[in-house]
Amino acid sequence: MKFLRTRARRWTAVAVAVVVLAAVAGVVWWKWPEPTRLQEAARLLSAETQRVNFTDWAAIRAELKVSDPTGAAGEAMVEKALDAELTSSTLASSSALLMEGFGFNPLASEWEVLGQSVEGQVIIVRTDESLGAVRSAITELGFKKPGKDAGDGAVWQGGPDAVAAVTGLATYELSHLAFLDEEGLILGSDSPEYLAKAVKVAKGDKDGLEQDDLLAAAGEPLTASVLLGDQACGELTMANADESARAAARTLIDEVGGVSPLTAYLVAVGPGKDLTVGFGFDEDDQADDDKAPRSALAKAEDPGQLLAYPEVFAFDSAEADGSVLAIRGELQPDAFPLSALADGPVLLASC
Repeated sequence: MKFLRTRARRWTAVAVAVVVLAAVAGVVWWKWPEPTRLQEAARLLSAETQRVNFTDWAAIRAELKVSDPTGAAGEAMVEKALDAELTSSTLASSSALLMEGFGFNPLASEWEVLGQSVEGQVIIVRTDESLGAVRSAITELGFKKPGKDAGDGAVWQGGPDAVAAVTGLATYELSHLAFLDEEGLILGSDSPEYLAKAVKVAKGDKDGLEQDDLLAAAGEPLTASVLLGDQACGELTMANADESARAAARTLIDEVGGVSPLTAYLVAVGPGKDLTVGFGFDEDDQADDDKAPRSALAKAEDPGQLLAYPEVFAFDSAEADGSVLAIRGELQPDAFPLSALADGPVLLASC
């Protein structure tokens, strides 16, 4: 009897432990953060990607209160989005021509992302529109239907002539196309070989881009421009400015105590004119060390851009989380955040 009671207690203890573990697992699962749309899109790009341009068209439609982005309403939406730099889209200005010739409207899509690496570029659009209708349309333009997997990643080769078949269209990043019907994805590239590689990443057969810590800092932006690896320091470097601007920048950086080199740089525009500028570093302590100097630079004049950052955004806060530093603010009226912060020699992105 004693043996039976002991074994019963052991089984009771095991049962309790199982229940506790199940409860803990349930809590962890419930609290595990869902990826943002920016993270979701970036994960479809190759691990070697050095530039990411993202546009959340669903969020922009909500921001601009547009329910039907076609016709005059679509034209007005594009004009507002481009004028306010709410989008970094390469397809926006051609949306009417794409709807006419390719059978899909990027303005009506969920989101659009462009990824560029040393090897090539790919553009991905997630949409609820009929991909079968798109395939019918591009067949008429001269795209060559693949022998199999027409809706499961096989490359439809078109070339410049197929794009030019739509009068006025010059979106050569759509010269070759692939479709993932189950995911609602259209993938395009000017290189059929690079597109075939990009499809493997989008299908999960190859590792994608992992920048979750940096991208998480942006939340759910309307648009984001991200530079990674060599591009983070190389493309925005003050070395691209004239000598007087470089000298002024060196002086400003010395005055704030210097800054650490970047491994990643992000500019994201959120709903309601929210702005996030994100910096990625090799080490956690670099993010902490750069908090004060980059906050000071965020209130300075940029000799490369010939503007003062307070003209672009009102500084709100700076937060270091691991190896990522995020500066947040509110855009000023009529500001051009992508032009001022993600293009040309930029003091704030100094390395």
